[in-house]
Amino acid sequence: MSNHPIKLFMCDLNWTYFDAPVTHTPPSAPHDWAFIDPKAYFDWHRAFGNNMMFCQAYTFGGYAFYPSHLGPVAPGPGQELLPRLYGLSRQAGMPFCTYFCVGADLIMSNLRDPWVIPTSRQSAYHGFLAPESPWTDLLCARIEEFLRQYPVEWILFDWFVYGSLKPDEFRVQPAWFAERPFLDIIGRPMPADAAAITPEENLRYKREVLAGQFCRIRDTVRGISPGTRMVFNVPYWLPYESIWIDHPMLNESDALLAESTNADVLEWLLSIRKPHQKVFTTVIGRMDGVCDPNSWRAWRDRGCDFMGYAWGTPPDFRPHASYAPGLEIVRQAFSEMN
Repeated sequence: MSNHPIKLFMCDLNWTYFDAPVTHTPPSAPHDWAFIDPKAYFDWHRAFGNNMMFCQAYTFGGYAFYPSHLGPVAPGPGQELLPRLYGLSRQAGMPFCTYFCVGADLIMSNLRDPWVIPTSRQSAYHGFLAPESPWTDLLCARIEEFLRQYPVEWILFDWFVYGSLKPDEFRVQPAWFAERPFLDIIGRPMPADAAAITPEENLRYKREVLAGQFCRIRDTVRGISPGTRMVFNVPYWLPYESIWIDHPMLNESDALLAESTNADVLEWLLSIRKPHQKVFTTVIGRMDGVCDPNSWRAWRDRGCDFMGYAWGTPPDFRPHASYAPGLEIVRQAFSEMN
């Protein structure tokens, strides 16, 4: 058990929390967080008890908080938010974690609809970008661009999925970008109807395609910044989901992340982790009852590291008042873990 677990809570800039009667947690727009005071953001997280700083390189909405040449950036001072936070973390001797979303980019999915996996918009309005499409080339180019400027200690790769946040259940769909890899992996032409793809072929195809995308990301990171460590968020819904059994991502990641405190999932991850791997639990964040802040002692005693997030109402990055009870538990937990 580590005596010094990672304590990484983030005022999450992917989303917003409005007290509106209909959609109260929409994705953030580029201007929402563009005028955050970097020092206020840094000081708030440090006072909360973090021992690692966090900021998205690109949000899942598709815009960057650094001066990227490969996509839209937050307006005004927003494009300097990450560079300023990175500099503050270096002055304070704190490690830094950044973020890329693998499965989604709201801007690209609407500008490049042919890159979106067919039927994936049925479960998520933005759809999920296909690993087989040119999206993976763009994602890896962004990762390379970023790491050449900011060789951070950690990167969280979010929504590493295929077609759904429950990729184990998703059925592979015929698409132009899947024709060649399907032939290479399965050994026959892709049928015109998804119903003609057998369950065995469906599973094998998804596993192989995601393995290929993982290797592209891994090799990009290692080639530019060998000291940067990687953690992938699937997220896991159940232990032993067939798509992940003995998968390269599971075997080679530097950490395994459960976006919950689900005991079955965490016990599984703890049982399969390699000597070099950490296991993160998410003690606050998801709003569907699967993150229990009160469970932190049990997972600390098992040697877990900690992640959490909450959403604010622009322009105030601080968590919405509804998070207060759980937030105070996590704050006290971080203090006790010192």
